Amino acid sequence: MTRARLGLLAAALALVLAAAPVSSGPAAPVRGGTLTIGRPVDAVSLDPHFETTAPGAWIYQMILEPLVTMGPDMKVRAALATAWRVMSPTRIRFTLRRDVKFHDGTPFNAAAVKFTFDRAFDPRSISRWASLAGPIKGVEVVDDFTADLVTTEPYAPLLHSAAMVFAGIVSPTAVARLGADFSRRPVGTGPFKFEEWRTNDRITVVRNDDYWGPKAHLDRIVFRVIPEESARMIALRTGEVDMVLVPAPAQLATFARDPGYTLAQATGLRVVFIGMNLTRSPLSDVRVRRALVMASNRKAILQNILEGAAGPSDGILAPGVFGYKSLGLDTLYPYDPARARALIQEAGFRPGPDGIMQRDGIPLTLTLITARGRYFKDAEIAEAYQAQLREIGVRLEISFLEWATVFTMVRAAVLDAHMFVLGWVTTTADADYTLLPMFRSDQVPPRGWNTWRYFNAEFDKLVDQARTSLSPREREELYGRAQEMIARDIMFVPFYVTKEIALMRSHVKDFVPHPIEYNQGFQYVWIQK
Repeated sequence: MTRARLGLLAAALALVLAAAPVSSGPAAPVRGGTLTIGRPVDAVSLDPHFETTAPGAWIYQMILEPLVTMGPDMKVRAALATAWRVMSPTRIRFTLRRDVKFHDGTPFNAAAVKFTFDRAFDPRSISRWASLAGPIKGVEVVDDFTADLVTTEPYAPLLHSAAMVFAGIVSPTAVARLGADFSRRPVGTGPFKFEEWRTNDRITVVRNDDYWGPKAHLDRIVFRVIPEESARMIALRTGEVDMVLVPAPAQLATFARDPGYTLAQATGLRVVFIGMNLTRSPLSDVRVRRALVMASNRKAILQNILEGAAGPSDGILAPGVFGYKSLGLDTLYPYDPARARALIQEAGFRPGPDGIMQRDGIPLTLTLITARGRYFKDAEIAEAYQAQLREIGVRLEISFLEWATVFTMVRAAVLDAHMFVLGWVTTTADADYTLLPMFRSDQVPPRGWNTWRYFNAEFDKLVDQARTSLSPREREELYGRAQEMIARDIMFVPFYVTKEIALMRSHVKDFVPHPIEYNQGFQYVWIQK
């Protein structure tokens, strides 16, 4: 076993330990009550066909269930499928649960599984998650309770793709009946059912008393939108909410010492970064991009803004992901404003009378789009980075927008900005999920997530070969080479790896933090009365 593989196993073990449920002590769970959760932003949609970010997934992962799911220990577990068998390098056969019904009373069966995947991969209206799932051809129905998931070519991470929250099985009847409104009133088989959505205020789900598995303890869960960090913390103090997501880091130590509150966290798999649009001059010049990385004092931001509530990032993958390679970005691109200015000048810019670099009399002005609160300290990081760029003579103009607007802009065929704040979680814990849809040449939005418009045929060959190989050692080597190319051609400034943190009042029991941001275990919580 390689040293890298041993390191991955050790990281996985650490994740398991970090993600252990908050102990409820000797008390047994009781049924009833409402859990109110304060979070920064609202969902874009509650249909994974249109929404692949956490604000929506936090809710629909309790409504729509996939065939299999990923536990906090990063192992695949049964969900709507009771068993699975690899039939060939391009086919997995799933045995489905019997006597399961959707929330609208219609039966769950293999036809519903086929409908869900046909809908997601329909070229006339392809889902947002299709580009993340690999070369899936579709589902073939064997009988009412047996279905084959088929790919167009060998695909090593296929089972992990089936475990994504995005692959939740939808009610065909509800989709046909509700049409576009399904995105605001999803119907699945999960332990909770949709009740209400007040835009930019709250989303409420209620217990599914007809659930096929162990029933949820809570009567309902309310997700409140509280954009301001200080307001979320006050809401927790006053009892307006029971749990806060994305809490204020400066207050964590104080709350942790108070027996009236519980802090739960797990090391995450998301990297938060500022990305660059290579189609907008002068970011097509790698010297400028390298300068923009070297102008960022990432350590200072980690210490002074994030205050221990996140970990350092060394690339686009988190260390817990299969295929991760340490790129040594702090050595390749250390914080060095003088060198950054020199690189800008090599690209043909000269200092102007106001200190801003200019070329042909035009000041070097870049635009950046970001939300406030979609990612932990996203706005504060953008503002700090703005000040750091000013030190090397680059003017950065920031547009603070609603998350739904930022999401729409980065998903558009043409990105009308030089830079953007984005976070990416490797939902399958496999490098393919990130490296191919984010960097392959044919994955430019709206098809994929190559938001920087990076085109590299050699890189494409590496990730194509890696996803079809059934040798873990070969895949690790190929992904390492691919990441080295990204480091060389750098098009992002990585700031941190997330910690999945929830702060709650002490009567909230058995919350299980998950390394994958979307998979948080709200449905297992109970309220001690």
